[in-house]
Amino acid sequence: HVLTFDGARPSFYGDGEYWIVKNPSVKIQGRYMGTKWTLGLAATSKVAVSGPFIDNHLIEVEPMEKDFGGAILLDGVEVLNKFGTLKFSGARITYDDQGELVDEATSKWKKNIVHMDLPKGISMTVF
Repeated sequence: HVLTFDGARPSFYGDGEYWIVKNPSVKIQGRYMGTKWTLGLAATSKVAVSGPFIDNHLIEVEPMEKDFGGAILLDGVEVLNKFGTLKFSGARITYDDQGELVDEATSKWKKNIVHMDLPKGISMTVF
């Protein structure tokens, strides 16, 4: 699920990569693929963040369940493979089990939540 900064909830019904934000400073992309849990409907399988606002670093977040890759990458290198916080270029990434899930059906699983507090007042939470 995506909840945008302006309150929209876009849906992506097919597999593919889509821009969530694309401007000269901020680039956020999502990868969507069908899963056995969504009966083939597209679900977010990766989020990528980059751009000059974070010194052109690349943050990639996959669903933290090992079946989906289960990694947080910074410039292609795995970081935060256990709960903790990483700070760089005015950004903070926290991996923990704190937060509200967007779908109560997922509450039966252990929470693996990635919080990104980024420059320009941008924040993202990836479940």
